Amino acid sequence: MQNESPDFSPRTIVFGALAFVLVTLGMLGLIEWIGVERIQKFIQDAGPLAPLAYIALKMATYIFAPLSSGPIQLSSGILFGFVPGVVYTMIGEVLGGSISFLIARHLGRPIVHRLVGTEGMGRVDQFVSQLGGWKALAYARLFLAAIYDFISYAAGFARGVTLVQYVLVSTLVGLIPTSLFVAAGTSLATNRNMVLVIYALLGGISLVPLAINWLRKRQANRVPHDAS
Repeated sequence: MQNESPDFSPRTIVFGALAFVLVTLGMLGLIEWIGVERIQKFIQDAGPLAPLAYIALKMATYIFAPLSSGPIQLSSGILFGFVPGVVYTMIGEVLGGSISFLIARHLGRPIVHRLVGTEGMGRVDQFVSQLGGWKALAYARLFLAAIYDFISYAAGFARGVTLVQYVLVSTLVGLIPTSLFVAAGTSLATNRNMVLVIYALLGGISLVPLAINWLRKRQANRVPHDAS
């Protein structure tokens, strides 16, 4: 029986943090280059099809993991505002992630390999051994949001996680990082001073896994010493 407690390696945590930083900086640069006003005008011109197009894009970034899910939700705050942005992002993430989960669970490695590539498959395999149950999945959803697309495939391979658990964790726990990302995007269009505050909070959250890992190692090293 696999351990259900969160047990992600420092390498995984660092990879997730770097992915978060790089993709976020890239997304911010792209938004600045295009221009907030131009993005908002595009959505106004698209009309009722805009939310559907965004949801489809968000789903695709989960299924085709090399596209990198990343904080695309930054743009949703600019495009739709905070509440609609959170709703549309959550729909896209949960639907796309659930499809990834089911592909891994029922269609197996060959299909997943085609969708994520050789490098992506290596990451998926790495995460499988670290997903023992829903608690580890919740930990990943909260602290490793930038690479949750790969983790969704890994959850499908990990027999300790059911589809119901995946959907509940992805929705309830995922609401926290998604809301923060969308809030940052909304701030770009309304009050840019708040962006620094929100990203300071996100940066603090990204450091929590490293602190937890350090405390666990320290505790593990103290146990043999205390026993002696």
